[in-house]
Amino acid sequence: MQLEACHIIVHSKEVRPVHLRTRSATFCAFPKMKSKTLVCVVLCQLVVLTWLTPAQGKGLLSNLMKQAETLSHGLDLASKVGDIGSHRNDVAFTAVTSSSTTYRSGSTIAFNTLKINYGNAFNRGNYRFTAPSEGLYVFSWSIATHSSYVGNSRIMINSSVYHQVHCQKTYQQCGATVTMWLKRNDQVWVASGYSSIYVYATHSSFSGWKIH
Repeated sequence: MQLEACHIIVHSKEVRPVHLRTRSATFCAFPKMKSKTLVCVVLCQLVVLTWLTPAQGKGLLSNLMKQAETLSHGLDLASKVGDIGSHRNDVAFTAVTSSSTTYRSGSTIAFNTLKINYGNAFNRGNYRFTAPSEGLYVFSWSIATHSSYVGNSRIMINSSVYHQVHCQKTYQQCGATVTMWLKRNDQVWVASGYSSIYVYATHSSFSGWKIH
């Protein structure tokens, strides 16, 4: 028995089969496809026994082809949605201060030396992070303080205080780690608190990254 050539659509490309015939069955095998970004390779192998009538075999083949095409389109869409919600919007940065400075109350801390700026969301000119997309972010800052100053600092989001810390007059690392839900173009930075603060160079850092 001979059937019409079977085929399958994988990632919008037609893949031609190689027919392998035996005495009792016909196999539809597809060439091996190589692709690093291919999520799933759909392989159609149809075994039609000689006792099936041509009409039954043709109907079964038609149903399998429709299911394979639907699955292919679904996998392709899932891959695109996964890209939108994952690595295309990944960002991460760590910046440190390059010089020891005293900051007046409410001043932005100058984290101007970048260790990493994946996604280029941190601006070394104004020391602010700008969210490239909406989602859940984590921020952490640590300031090396001087014994003559109270270690007051705060993390800001669009000019509003999101969280602040208070440390006594002593040599120490003073900071916190917080999570934020940001909208696209929201800005985040670290500033001194209600009093002046002395920030040691290289020992003070500000980091952030997106987690969802």
